[in-house]
Amino acid sequence: MALTLGVFGNKAKGLASLQGHGFKTLPFTSVCADDDLPNANPEEIAKAVLDEIGESDFYAVRSSSITEDTEESAAAGQFKTLLGITKESIADAINVVAASLPELSPDNEPHGVVIQPLIYSVNSTSGVMFTHEERWMVNYAPGLCNYVVQGFEVAQRGFHPSGETWMDQGSDLRQGQLFDSTSGQIVTKEFESNKWTPILERALLRLYRKVRQHYSKPMDVEWTFVEGKLYVLQIRPVTVDWLPQLWLFDNSNLAESYTGTVSPMTASVARRLYKYVYEDLLAHSGVPKQTIRRHQSVFDNLVKDFNGRMYYVMNHWYSMMFFLPGYERNKENLERMITAEIRQQIFLPESMRPSAWLKFAYYPLMLWKVLCFPWTKNRFNRVVQKDFNALGRTDFSKRSTSELQTLWNHCERRWLRRWYVTVESDTVLMTFLGWAEKKYSPEELQGFLSVETPSVKQLRDFKALAHEVIQDVLLRKALIAVDESAFYNQLQQNRELHERWTTYFSIFGGRFPNELKLESPSPMDDFGALSNAIQEIASSPLLSGGPHTDQKLPWGIKQLQRYIKQREAFRLLRSTGFGWLRRILLQGGINAAQSGHIQEPDDIFYLKIEEWFAGDIAQWKDLIVERKAKYAKHADDRYPRSFATTPSGEAPPYIPGTATGEMVEGQCVFPGVVRGRLLVMDEYRPGPWPDFDILVAKHTDPGWSMLISKAKGLVVEQGGLLSHASIVTRELGIPCIIGAPNATAQLKDGGEAVLDAASGTLKPIL
Repeated sequence: MALTLGVFGNKAKGLASLQGHGFKTLPFTSVCADDDLPNANPEEIAKAVLDEIGESDFYAVRSSSITEDTEESAAAGQFKTLLGITKESIADAINVVAASLPELSPDNEPHGVVIQPLIYSVNSTSGVMFTHEERWMVNYAPGLCNYVVQGFEVAQRGFHPSGETWMDQGSDLRQGQLFDSTSGQIVTKEFESNKWTPILERALLRLYRKVRQHYSKPMDVEWTFVEGKLYVLQIRPVTVDWLPQLWLFDNSNLAESYTGTVSPMTASVARRLYKYVYEDLLAHSGVPKQTIRRHQSVFDNLVKDFNGRMYYVMNHWYSMMFFLPGYERNKENLERMITAEIRQQIFLPESMRPSAWLKFAYYPLMLWKVLCFPWTKNRFNRVVQKDFNALGRTDFSKRSTSELQTLWNHCERRWLRRWYVTVESDTVLMTFLGWAEKKYSPEELQGFLSVETPSVKQLRDFKALAHEVIQDVLLRKALIAVDESAFYNQLQQNRELHERWTTYFSIFGGRFPNELKLESPSPMDDFGALSNAIQEIASSPLLSGGPHTDQKLPWGIKQLQRYIKQREAFRLLRSTGFGWLRRILLQGGINAAQSGHIQEPDDIFYLKIEEWFAGDIAQWKDLIVERKAKYAKHADDRYPRSFATTPSGEAPPYIPGTATGEMVEGQCVFPGVVRGRLLVMDEYRPGPWPDFDILVAKHTDPGWSMLISKAKGLVVEQGGLLSHASIVTRELGIPCIIGAPNATAQLKDGGEAVLDAASGTLKPIL
């Protein structure tokens, strides 16, 4: 019979891959294990093999199953490996190894048996390299690699991609194995040294870099070093995470946008949006698209939810900053922008480092983008507003699910993929803020940061509207009775008021508490909430403005104020945009409920955006039931603001504070002294609210503005000088401190306290 030689099984495929990428390997061939090897002529087998790999004193005959060296399983040691085989014994050795391989079904790819020359020099060092994007490690011993892979205690060294050592242990271990050519046996012996040399270290560093260049995943590489030459014996994917990566989680100002528990739909859309925004941002900042694609996992995991609680994955935010020149400054701006609690250095791979071209071109490019930003902003606003106007003319009830999905894709292409412009604006803003914080005192800065923004205009307009509505006896009666039909019928009788009402909600209708949570009903969906809001707001006086200065301002401060206004304008656009996305999804839920694929329209929010597009509707009901049960189970869970765990790990338990009656300290946003009753909220609660003077919150979003406007003072645990609460209270002249850790836990709802914002303190009155 004819002997079939070629590349059979995964070990042979790995060796062929290595040769194809130019790695130094030993000659090899493989025999098809499906051949009738026991009945083949041994001399013919030996001749055919030796014609392929050449003459040697001894050979290694190794299994090459299709079930070993896979991404799921290495299957190490499950099949035969024979060392020290003479050419006369090659046929017998092949039969023994082939007999150890599992049987296959007729459709499966055949197993193989690999034959290679055996290196058995007394001067050899062998081992296994485990690669990772961030680090690499070798287990090694003098002599044969067989000793290392059998699991004996051996020396270990770990390195960063630069070659810098991060681990060195067991360097005094000198035991290994050799092949004794006289006896034909593998012997274990104590060597004079472990044979680690600077030459070997440099050779392994070159090997690591070459492996990382050609293989996009962690790899397990067997090697041997003989007479100054490094040979790769085998390569396979790493099946067990040898370097459990700790991700750093921080929800800081993210909790301002995604308070409490968010639905699977909201979490998946947030993850998708962050990915789009920052991929596009870096691509428009000069980072090559192939670099972005190579590090796709960075952008796929900028945010993550734990049982519905949203967190930044800080590792990936730091990595993303590393793509650009000026990492330390970028990192500082990032931490300031998101008011990160976790601020630490992480290892960043060399493959992320910006190229020499980008280092040269980046700053001129950024200057050009700043100069062109007014034009960029206006173009962005035109595109987005045009789409919003078109959506306003759309009858969603007449759209099929496929048409709604097409509409969603249109929104993604048209404005979500342009949303990076808002981050560019924030980046410039943080640069000016960093400059101002270094140049001016906190007191001077407070005055400079007080600017009229869309958020404050919203409050003024709504208060004025609420006061006018409540003065109409019939409208007030409808509000008290929560009679939506009577309210709108009466509103249409007052032409001017109706026009102002329509204008207000066309601009600010998407702004409400938890506005970025797609499952949250808007005021237009919930007349009861709207009725409460109008009555609450009408019970407090019209707003007066905060302090403004007429003095001539430095150019840098003018730019700072300009970008603060722009930031709030973009936030308003975001609120409106998410309102339209919610409308699309809710109609999708209505369609699915009508066709019987889900129970209720709101059940759509228990799916992920990818699942909605995939259309595996047969699974939806069961999946939704499962997720509802999970979310109900974790509804009252609490998680720390920041923590570290593995990507698949869980958040550590939250340790709640208790009302200690101790003084709370934070950073002054706007000075003033307020004495009065506390309203303590760790999450937003719709009105009616009890009488209060000082609002204490864990975090706020733009939808809290109505409640904030009723307060005489404000204390917020999380946030920075440019958080929404800071901007609103500064403009309205409400004493406020931010960055007051555990304030909601330490203070008792309904208690009394004195807020001295200038000194950054809130003292309970016992």
